[in-house]
Amino acid sequence: MIKVNVAEIKKHLTGNKSLLFDVEPAELDISEEDLNIDGLIHITGEISNAGDVLLLQARVSAMVERTCSRCLKEFTAESFADVVEKYYPSGSPGVENDAYVYETDLVDITEPLRESLLLAEPLRVLCKEDCLGICPVCGADRNVHPCSCDTGTIDPRLAALKQFIKY
Repeated sequence: MIKVNVAEIKKHLTGNKSLLFDVEPAELDISEEDLNIDGLIHITGEISNAGDVLLLQARVSAMVERTCSRCLKEFTAESFADVVEKYYPSGSPGVENDAYVYETDLVDITEPLRESLLLAEPLRVLCKEDCLGICPVCGADRNVHPCSCDTGTIDPRLAALKQFIKY
């Protein structure tokens, strides 16, 4: 849990406080099942007084262990997310139910940092841009050993039309 003391910046209309943290994944409530992070999570940014709200602007980055979607190799790559969130004083009129609010001089910034890092993780990742993947016939990793398997498949419903193709 990461709480920032904002007492000083609330006193000044244009006050801000710089953020620079290195935290364990457990401090952002991120388990290995959520995201397999290798090392610490780096947080940089600032929280500033924007008049009637506090504005959090931060960048969260971490080295994440991933599995390639094509060749199934495990590799480590950087994942990062930009965070921009508003914190409203508790009891402010017109504030939505899912908005972030604060009651005291301590603002908990854990949840937006956690959500942003988890949502920044892509569904499909590649170990390299030109990954060739695994051969669907023999199962060889085509990045390591090129194979000569025939991977051209024909839809069985159209197989009868093949007789009309001349090579």
